[in-house]
Amino acid sequence: MRLGLLLLALLVFAPAVEAQQLAFKRISRSGDELLSYRWRDYLRQEHGVSFTLTRQAIREAEDSFAQYSLQDMWQVVERDLRDEVARFGNGARIDIKRTSDGVRWTVEARNQDLDQLTRKVEGRLRKSQHDYLAKHLRRMDGERRIIVDFAAATSAQQSPLRAVAKALGDMPDAPAEDRGRVALALSFFQEIPYATLDDKQRQGGDFLPASALLAENRGDCDSKAVALAAVLRNFTRFRRLAIVTMPGHAILGVEMPAEPGDATIRQGGRLYVALEAAGPAILPVGRVGPITTKYLAGLARDIEIWPLE
Repeated sequence: MRLGLLLLALLVFAPAVEAQQLAFKRISRSGDELLSYRWRDYLRQEHGVSFTLTRQAIREAEDSFAQYSLQDMWQVVERDLRDEVARFGNGARIDIKRTSDGVRWTVEARNQDLDQLTRKVEGRLRKSQHDYLAKHLRRMDGERRIIVDFAAATSAQQSPLRAVAKALGDMPDAPAEDRGRVALALSFFQEIPYATLDDKQRQGGDFLPASALLAENRGDCDSKAVALAAVLRNFTRFRRLAIVTMPGHAILGVEMPAEPGDATIRQGGRLYVALEAAGPAILPVGRVGPITTKYLAGLARDIEIWPLE
């Protein structure tokens, strides 16, 4: 589903410097992990922050990433369809064949039962697929496209990442106003090393939930954008957020007053200021990289906006 994009304000800026992580440490303790970071922001100012994440939150996030696959999903679906037909009884049978993009099935039953059984199998297939994807923070968009459920992924990580927001807020140089707080959180995620998580064998598989991203000290564009959103939900509590996707890339938009030169995305009555969380370029609030500039200049072509309501 493509959502409307009405206004884009683009910025011309000097070439960005590369993100610079000065240090990262992970120390295992009883029941949790102590994570420590030092980095420089786009003004070359040095920052340091430490916080703990529970081992359970990290393990669940890593499992969500590692265990998701299309092959596994279709195995679960096939099992559930056979279970549905077995429960129906009355001599009903199902024949399932795996295809390159899913499963094909036919059922056999008494004439008076066939329509009812077909409806049950179709409903079970939809539910099985939905439940599997939801467990792994994904959903269907249309009939064949699997995408990250950005809103669900942000909500799922909001509680585990309260520790990050608190640690950023407790820094001696933490700003009191929202734009400065957004800038601080943005620079923190930009300095985490960028890693390509793409896997052509599992559609929608290139997403590392925030707790795992922080513990493994790596992430790609949409993983970082969602992690930043989860922190901002706690750090700037009343700002509305949206993930903005384009081919091969994703950024975060935050609804707040724009300053001159900010790259902005307008949807309906909301104006979002663009945040490039991916790195390794260090870009301040409202500045975007060449990929984003290219697609925003296309005036809505290939741009999709996903509010994190």
